Amino acid sequence: MSLRDCINRAVAAGEMDPGRANQAQGLFDELEAELRGRMNRDEAARQAAAGTVEAVRRETAERRRQTLLQIRASQARLQDLRSFRNARGEEDLGAALVALLDQDDLARFSNVEARRRAIRGRLHARMEEVLFSFRRDLIGRVRNKAKLENLVREAFGEDSGDPAARELARAWAEAAEFARLRFNAAGGHIPKRQDWGLPQHHDTLKVRRVRFEDWRDFIVPRLDPRRMVDELTGLPLSGARLELALRQVYETIRTEGFNKLTPSGVPAGSKLANRRADHRFLVFRSAEAWLQYQARFGDTDPFSAMMAHIDGMARDIARMEILGPNDRATLRFLAQTAEKAGVARDVAAGGGTKFQDRARGRIKLANDMFAAISGNANAPVNGRIARTFAGLRSFLTSAQLGAAAISALTDLSFQRIAARHAGLPQVETMGRLLKLLNPADAADRRLAVRLGLIAEHWSSVAMAHARYVGEIQAPEIAARLSDFVLRISGLSPWTQAGRWAFGMEFLGHLADVRGRRFAALRPELRATLRRYGIGADAWEVIRATDPYDFEGAAFLRPDDVASRADLAPQVADDLATRLLEMVQSETEFAVPSQSLRGRALMVSDLQPGTLQGELIRSFAMYKSFAISLVFTHIRRGLLQKGALAKGQYLLNLTISATLFGALALNLKEISKGRDPRPMTSPEFWASAMLQGGGLGIFGDFVFADLNRFDRGLAETLAGPVIGFFNDVRRLTLGNLVQLPGDDPTNFGRELANFLRRYTPGGSVWYARLAYERMLLDELQRFADPQAGRKFRQLERRYRRDFGQRYFWKPGRSLPERPPDLSSAIEG
Repeated sequence: MSLRDCINRAVAAGEMDPGRANQAQGLFDELEAELRGRMNRDEAARQAAAGTVEAVRRETAERRRQTLLQIRASQARLQDLRSFRNARGEEDLGAALVALLDQDDLARFSNVEARRRAIRGRLHARMEEVLFSFRRDLIGRVRNKAKLENLVREAFGEDSGDPAARELARAWAEAAEFARLRFNAAGGHIPKRQDWGLPQHHDTLKVRRVRFEDWRDFIVPRLDPRRMVDELTGLPLSGARLELALRQVYETIRTEGFNKLTPSGVPAGSKLANRRADHRFLVFRSAEAWLQYQARFGDTDPFSAMMAHIDGMARDIARMEILGPNDRATLRFLAQTAEKAGVARDVAAGGGTKFQDRARGRIKLANDMFAAISGNANAPVNGRIARTFAGLRSFLTSAQLGAAAISALTDLSFQRIAARHAGLPQVETMGRLLKLLNPADAADRRLAVRLGLIAEHWSSVAMAHARYVGEIQAPEIAARLSDFVLRISGLSPWTQAGRWAFGMEFLGHLADVRGRRFAALRPELRATLRRYGIGADAWEVIRATDPYDFEGAAFLRPDDVASRADLAPQVADDLATRLLEMVQSETEFAVPSQSLRGRALMVSDLQPGTLQGELIRSFAMYKSFAISLVFTHIRRGLLQKGALAKGQYLLNLTISATLFGALALNLKEISKGRDPRPMTSPEFWASAMLQGGGLGIFGDFVFADLNRFDRGLAETLAGPVIGFFNDVRRLTLGNLVQLPGDDPTNFGRELANFLRRYTPGGSVWYARLAYERMLLDELQRFADPQAGRKFRQLERRYRRDFGQRYFWKPGRSLPERPPDLSSAIEG
């Protein structure tokens, strides 16, 4: 009986669906056609049939495994949802669905975002030496490029003659293999290849510019077809099948995967578990061939390709571990369950749609959050428009956030409150933070990464940019420009040091108290452990782990828990992951940065590259820190049990943030050449409170109708992008309209003010004053006959509205005196 007859009988008996039957028949035909060129017809048919049967067997086994994992994940998550209780103690499946994606103090189960950070930290720990060796410099460039090329050669099994590069390649391979195994355990099926080397990064725009034939002719001589194996059949690809496979790869890159989408009305997207193997299909002959391809059609920076792979794997592993191999299907199932529960509650309550509407709102939020996690929310509708606006926002960041490092002093307040709530000592973090800021001492920074604390400052461009702007999807030049300004201003090092310091103190304190049983721990620490699913039994296991010693200091390192030989591997890994989820999640309270929940509420499902999407991103600009504060500390305070506990937490937060806000507010005033603002009025403390909450610019409206940039409240709320377009309009069209008339155009004054607002790096706190007085004021004096009068009006305005005087007056080339610090008290 031929294979075709077997397939037809299987379909007739209902043992195989027609779609899979057609797929098997097509595979058989391809194999038979290829093998006929090397053997007789009967032998070709026999081997083709054997290959097809083996492929179907493998695929069936893999489908069965994924189905079991999917069922297990769905059941586990449904149990999580039913265990959740909202602040009123009610079952709330919609709120629980949101908690599956991001941190919620009411949830006792893991979430996707915390899992992603934990896995990313463990991957960074495995390649700490690689991260340190190639960490980015002030302008975002990778260090040690010659050694990086040697690492690429070693990764491809070539001898570079550089023992250090060989060790770095080994560390990279260990991290990549850890990610592969964990991805597969969650439901993926990435094959192991000893000679894999590095992932490819394909630039869609570069590939789109050439025909398939041009792309194929470039890549084929650099490939090794003998090692390009069909994962279904286990047979090498060559001839017509290689041509067909390369055409499929080309179309996938060119269309960003949409060639695989069949319009059907069903939500798009294949199983997450079935992705991630594509980059292992193309096998390059050598490291040089890989580098040549990357230079022509990808990313010329191997370090960026490595970090993108690590970050992407961490994200996808987290999605599968929490939601299963088909995470979108799990989300739909849970969303339908939540809405059904809402309808049932409405029926039980006698009618109406209150609970169904509430569930639908939560489901909408969860879907928007998932779109942000998966990257769909960042997929532009019009790529050119999206890149233009993202580049503009990065440009504005480089011009306007040079003093954000001063505002970030309020982190000290949030670190203290986070430590107090978690049951940690509140004073040690400051000393460690200052030590981590010392550029001459790298030992503690490297230790932090080895402990599993993420090295964002080393691995990515524009890390601090995301803290205030909420996005980093910008053209490379614009992203590097904003990253450079935030690095030299001190914001990036300060943010990274604060995160590391808090995480190290947390792990160090756990090592210090490992001798205590769970009941003997401080109540706050016990509550924190329980919040992350670590109860008395789990703590007994964790505290038995030998601590990691570094120069006499002990730390309870998650990887040491995971490597315990006396525990079942899955148990050890789960405990290590939960431990790191706890540390990373609490770090988000210590150094608030970007809230997934807040971003979804602000941006919703509005994609970049649309008018609505770009307008809302402009509105959200510089507000992400304040939004993060709402969804971390303020929400945590509101969730405390009892009015007294709520009041204590929120009052402590308000007083602490306001005091540090007052310090930041007056330090920024000094950086602008003015004496500190008098601290004796209610208006000052209102401004300080807004400053402490990340909304310092709105503090200006406590006193006046215009902010520090001479803009009204409506324009300030609209965001910096709208303000930029208005300023461009005034400078160009506004002056052209005035030109024929008798009134002066004020072009010189407006040009000086435009440069004052939009010079990249012009707002860096320690250089801004000299730049403005020595250059811009002189330019204004030269171009504007009324400059002297305008300078005096500015002085009078600040003296009238804020009770301040200038120690370095506008229009003067040198300061008259030091700042009068006593004005803060005396007025």
